[in-house]
Amino acid sequence: MAVKRFGKCLVVGAGLSGQWAAELLLEAGAEVTVCDQKPASELSEALERFRGRPVKWIFGDKVAEGFKDVELVVLSPGIPWSFPGLREAAGKMPVTGEMELASSMIRVPLVGITGSNGKTTTTGLLGHICRKNRIPVFVGGNIGDPLSRFILNGQKAQAAVVEVSSYQMETASIFHASAAAILNVSPDHLDRYADMAEYFRAKSRILINQTPLDLAVMNEDDPLLFHKNTVAARFGFSRRKRQRCGAWVHRGEILVAESGRETAGRAWADFKLEGVHNQENVMAAVGLASKLGISAQKALDAAVDFTPQKHRLELVGEYGQVKYYDDSKGTNIGAVSMALASFKPPVVLIAGGQAKGQDFRLLYKPVHEKVKHLVLIGEDRDKIGSALAGAAPISVADSMAEAVRQARAAATKGSVVLLSPACASFDMFKDYKHRGESFVKEVKKQARAA
Repeated sequence: MAVKRFGKCLVVGAGLSGQWAAELLLEAGAEVTVCDQKPASELSEALERFRGRPVKWIFGDKVAEGFKDVELVVLSPGIPWSFPGLREAAGKMPVTGEMELASSMIRVPLVGITGSNGKTTTTGLLGHICRKNRIPVFVGGNIGDPLSRFILNGQKAQAAVVEVSSYQMETASIFHASAAAILNVSPDHLDRYADMAEYFRAKSRILINQTPLDLAVMNEDDPLLFHKNTVAARFGFSRRKRQRCGAWVHRGEILVAESGRETAGRAWADFKLEGVHNQENVMAAVGLASKLGISAQKALDAAVDFTPQKHRLELVGEYGQVKYYDDSKGTNIGAVSMALASFKPPVVLIAGGQAKGQDFRLLYKPVHEKVKHLVLIGEDRDKIGSALAGAAPISVADSMAEAVRQARAAATKGSVVLLSPACASFDMFKDYKHRGESFVKEVKKQARAA
């Protein structure tokens, strides 16, 4: 495989993304060093993968040494700018990310999907639509396989569909998406970004280098996106208003128009997906599919049997005429607002964890309107409780088991118990999946014991 040639390169972060970046650089003939703040004892899998190959490793408190005399730094997603030596290096040498590195070598159309919420579902959904229409695509990026793996495997697909995080766009300069979607922008990662404006700029970089021949899919209900100008052709989607070129929801049906003429439609009741946020995800996927040659009607028809991802408004079960939903992937206030909008009151909400600098006062109105009782868990539960005091009755729990017990006690027949934390999970759990699994386990355990 012929790829661009590189010299002395440093890969920062030895996780999956960093490993594939190192593989790509080795293939390009680079001299590769990988550094990680974890000790070697915690990186045995990565070390074994490169055993006998010309990769230098730097661990722990010596990582700053890796930035000496290198020509290129490649960051893994999520590496903070406070990483020892990184800010100083950024002023002296090129700093890029794994996705940007891989995108410089791509030969097929690149479809990028970002947003505060819904990007994983939309990425998987677009892949599903393509497969059902017999269009082979790579699906990965910020989920599943990094884009570097697609490059190394010979780019055996007609297009690459990638989930893109704001972290991955921070260093982007040549990234070019033939079709790009920004699903929504709500407060998130404000422990990393100075304010919403900086966060929005990072998200919006997915549109860099687009031309009038490309496609930008935008949420017209989002104030920031409604006012965002695009060079590319625009496909808008909305749950509230008709679109001249785009998709909207009208009387329980998703409709699509091109140049003001309605061209496709499908009843929302036909879909396996639930929730108003998934209406937006479907509309965005339909818009992106058009760039890959799939008609709106064929895209809608293919989407109906797509099943929701784990831990995203997933029905756990109904016990004692109370439905329990796992929305552990709802890690910011925007996700919780959309989840609550999908249900009629009364809702018993379990939330909390690491707040990531968010202003929880923005949740006051949806909580007041929909939530009968709020159970708070995690590191920042007191901060959240202060912001939402008066919106609903509040109790606190020290464990998921106790949170479920309190929720069960507060729930009445016909109500919903919803885990939608609006927070990161690392204070109490390994990740959002572990948190969701703990919730599901406790719900079923306590239901059996009732």
